[in-house]
Amino acid sequence: MSNILLGLQTVASVNVLLFLVVGCVVGLVIGALPGLTGNMAIALMVPMTFGMEPSVGLAFLAAIYCSSIYGGSISAILLGIPGTISSFATTLDGYPLAKKGKAGLALGTSTMASVFGGLFSAIVLMFLTPVLAEVALKFGPGEYFAVSLLGIACITSISGDNIPKGLLSGMIGLLIAVIGMDPQNGYPRLTFGNMNLLSGIGLVPSLIGLFGVVSVLKTAEACKRVKTNNTMPEVDNVWIGWKECFRQLPTWIRGSVIGTIVGIIPGAGTNVATFMAYDMEKKMSKDPDSFGKGNVIGVAAPESANNAVTGGSLVPLLALGVPGNSTSALFLGAIMIHGMRTGPVFFTEHPDVIYGLFIAIIIANIIMAPLGIFILRYMKTILSVPEELLAGIILAFCVTGVFAIATNPFDVLVLIIFGLIGYFCYKFKIPTAPMIVAMVLGSMTENNLRQALVASKGSWDFLYKQPITLTVLIIAVGSFFFPFIAAKVKKMRAAKAK
Repeated sequence: MSNILLGLQTVASVNVLLFLVVGCVVGLVIGALPGLTGNMAIALMVPMTFGMEPSVGLAFLAAIYCSSIYGGSISAILLGIPGTISSFATTLDGYPLAKKGKAGLALGTSTMASVFGGLFSAIVLMFLTPVLAEVALKFGPGEYFAVSLLGIACITSISGDNIPKGLLSGMIGLLIAVIGMDPQNGYPRLTFGNMNLLSGIGLVPSLIGLFGVVSVLKTAEACKRVKTNNTMPEVDNVWIGWKECFRQLPTWIRGSVIGTIVGIIPGAGTNVATFMAYDMEKKMSKDPDSFGKGNVIGVAAPESANNAVTGGSLVPLLALGVPGNSTSALFLGAIMIHGMRTGPVFFTEHPDVIYGLFIAIIIANIIMAPLGIFILRYMKTILSVPEELLAGIILAFCVTGVFAIATNPFDVLVLIIFGLIGYFCYKFKIPTAPMIVAMVLGSMTENNLRQALVASKGSWDFLYKQPITLTVLIIAVGSFFFPFIAAKVKKMRAAKAK
């Protein structure tokens, strides 16, 4: 309780509250614009947090994260184009509702379900993360090696339909992770005599390149804007009323539970959560045929689930220091910029910052409700902004943000190279999420493995003598091979169906 009060004291400042509001606005607008993602917004804003207090900067990014997930539902409902990947399931019933003249009902449902899901996961994050961190205090190098290996094993789960390409992406990420000086003997690896590479590839410039520059290149390739003025339906009253809220409450609870659990699992993600929640509600419905034709529950379920993922996805990062997805990897970059470490030490060294972050996520989700309802009336104007203008602004933010971190021109070169790598991956449909996770966890895995080998005097028996290490390794192996098994089972069922 004392730590929660400490978090409240940290957040109870004009600066934090102001940046929470600004972050919600930025995330909401960027999430609503098709083609722009919350990850890209966070990547662009990470350099801006460098000059802020850690509590202010992390609160700002958390607000962007929460509201961008919700913002994606706006264009999904009004245009039939998901603003973010996580809002694809919302399109199935949200857009048909809008075409029936019930855009206000769909948007209001999205708003309230998103707020509920976000609050639910934030509360779970606040109370579950310290418990996991306390358990993690007993971890040694062997246990941390197993945990980081579990994170890497999840690259098969986040590879989508093409696991071989996901594995290729992960291997590239691991190769990038070893660039720099050997952590034990200081020998330079893959630096090719370049002094700038001795400290490795900068995480923030590379992530901004993969998210920000790639979005600009995609826009340049498309070179067209979506005409929304004539096709966007009129929005009626957005507030759905307390009676409708209570009617949808069981759906929100089920969606929030699914989203939070899926978010905690490294490598799962919002897509899995939204379709699981949608499918559950469809199977439980007395009128399953109405789904896909404008059933409001088809909006409530995925929206509560995808916003519940936000809090859940930060649990393994803050408790164990393992980012389970690309968004938590961005948060790791922001935390590292401020000279802090995630994991159990975060709770002992910076309790004010971490509990301030918990409270900030709760407040950000509360702010989303009135802010979303207020901004919805201006969505026609916002969604009509030319993509070419947005691309120019984004590129300027990318370059100036990266250069401002260390005033090193080499970081701008890293930004450009990773932008080209990301665009290459986009063209050849190679997922970049496995690469990002491997880049972040590669050095952590190597360091802990080598420390464990030193502690065991070169013996590998630590892998099976410690129960926690062995258990996590078994889960990691299962996590790695599960997508292969699932794909094989799916193929066999399809063959039987024929």
